[in-house]
Amino acid sequence: MKIDTKKCVLCYACVRNCPVKAISVSSGSQLPIEILNDKCIACGACYEVCSYDAVKYLSHTDRAKEALAGDVPTIALIAPSVAGEFSDITDHRKFVQMLRQIGFDIVYEVAMGVDMVAKEYKNLFENAEGKNYITANCPVVVSNIEMFQPELLDNLSPIVSPWIASVKIIRQEYGKEVKVIYIGPCIAAKDEAKRYKDELVIDAVLTFEELRTIFEELGIEEKNLRFSEFDSPISHKGSLYPISNGLLQIMGESEDLITSRVISCEGHKDFVNSLQNFNQDVTQIKKHLNIFYCNGCISGPGTQSNLSRFIKQSKVVKFTKKRQKSFDKERWQEAIDKYAKVDYSTSFKINDQRRPKPSQKEIDKTLNLIGKNNAFSERGCGACGYDNCTEFSIAVAEGLAEPMMCFTYNLKNNRKTIRELSKANELMEDTRHELESSKKQALSDKLKMEEAHKITNTMLQELPSAVIIVDKDLKILQSNKGLINILGEDAMEIAKVIPALIGADLKKFIDFPTQKLFTFVLNSGENIINRDIHLNGEIYTTSLFQIKDKEIVGAVFRNLKAPEIQKEHVIERVTEVIDKNLEMVQKIGFLLGEGAAETEQMLNSILESYKKDKTDTKNPKDNPFNINLLNK
Repeated sequence: MKIDTKKCVLCYACVRNCPVKAISVSSGSQLPIEILNDKCIACGACYEVCSYDAVKYLSHTDRAKEALAGDVPTIALIAPSVAGEFSDITDHRKFVQMLRQIGFDIVYEVAMGVDMVAKEYKNLFENAEGKNYITANCPVVVSNIEMFQPELLDNLSPIVSPWIASVKIIRQEYGKEVKVIYIGPCIAAKDEAKRYKDELVIDAVLTFEELRTIFEELGIEEKNLRFSEFDSPISHKGSLYPISNGLLQIMGESEDLITSRVISCEGHKDFVNSLQNFNQDVTQIKKHLNIFYCNGCISGPGTQSNLSRFIKQSKVVKFTKKRQKSFDKERWQEAIDKYAKVDYSTSFKINDQRRPKPSQKEIDKTLNLIGKNNAFSERGCGACGYDNCTEFSIAVAEGLAEPMMCFTYNLKNNRKTIRELSKANELMEDTRHELESSKKQALSDKLKMEEAHKITNTMLQELPSAVIIVDKDLKILQSNKGLINILGEDAMEIAKVIPALIGADLKKFIDFPTQKLFTFVLNSGENIINRDIHLNGEIYTTSLFQIKDKEIVGAVFRNLKAPEIQKEHVIERVTEVIDKNLEMVQKIGFLLGEGAAETEQMLNSILESYKKDKTDTKNPKDNPFNINLLNK
């Protein structure tokens, strides 16, 4: 058994209905809820109550298909409760034919095994000599005693269940070569088959649900089929077995309240209590216990029919009566005598899964936490899935449950959470107002930034010198009209499509020596001031400077053959622009980022360049090129 945690909503219905509490709940675990299979008795209660289809049991469908696909004869072993499950099939002979259509060579009833087991029980009870027994037909009952009430192990009847008895008969009749597939209402039968893996070969165990799925997959319907009868031998009253007191009817045991030697018990709720009562009071009761976990096998968890328990029971009785009309007592007796030689005995082993009880201190710790450490701790509402608050606290101490499973604990925490949420909402409202104010301020700052960007961009474009900014791959990040003009007609055409040539590769427009100047500044981090270069047939003086270490470089180009610019006026105007805009640039510097820094650096570079030229003009001896230019 396992739980699909993607489907599970942690409603704890499975915990509430698990008779042995073999389900662990832990939010800190990788699996928030988990079936502990070493403690699970495979009763299927969790599977039946889950409304979200989150609980699954091990499927043997693939095993069955593999067996049916082989060349070895395959036998279907059908539980007697089939009459109550497949009531939608009008005649049992059509059902048998449907099984043969799947691929079964022989279709055999468990009912004959019931007859043999009933005979064994009759002998056991008649020779009990004061000892009282518990029937071992239900695998859930057997597992529960082995794991959680091992003191009752000696009282378990040492007789195999009817379907295992039928497998023994089949193996005697057909040998070990044939494939045997049991089909019934019980999930626990899958686990029961493992008990006999060294003694008997059972190839697959299918529930009625799984069989219906195979019918649907293959499109097999009774309306298209002829009659076919079960293979012999035919049972006498073995078909009554799925009704809880059916075994007593078959073995001829009196159910008279005065003379009866047996008490029958069935159902999820009474099953654990009945075993406890038997253990405590059997010396006073002095009767055998015929017990089923379900309300008879007609109500097993592997069934799918929506009929009520009593309608199913009436269907089983009606089917048995019908079979009596063609019952051949002589052939039946021959089969009884033949199969009486088979060994139907079995034994059981202690598999104690009980946990040591936590200390009272640990129990009280949880009781205090959930606020139940009082006279009512032995009661409780049961919403957590445990009988009372003490049992729940024990489960918490054992790591099988969490305090949050307690309804009242959650209610108190929810009230506290509501108060905290209310305060948090007030704080969030205040924060929202602050955020709105910050949003307005951010919008205002954004507009200022955009305006400042327009100003700096305009200034850049109107500068008389050519200005460019490139990245480490010499891709153009920004340039002005002056640069585009000196790069030539190709650059002008491209600029019509790509403003300012942003993103263009500078290497396509300049020669290799000039490229090396940019690469030198990028790699070395050293600036180059007033270097004369040849570009497109003209002589320019250029200054290159690093803007971002090994990432971004800026450059300024000036054509030395251009008409003389009134340098004093340019210096005065640039200085004025810098003074007026420096304060604004600093205020919005965090918004402009590298753009503002680039602009300021370029403007200062231009200023320094002009000042340098002025000095060169006043000292012509220091610059032969300028002397020639001035003379010219």
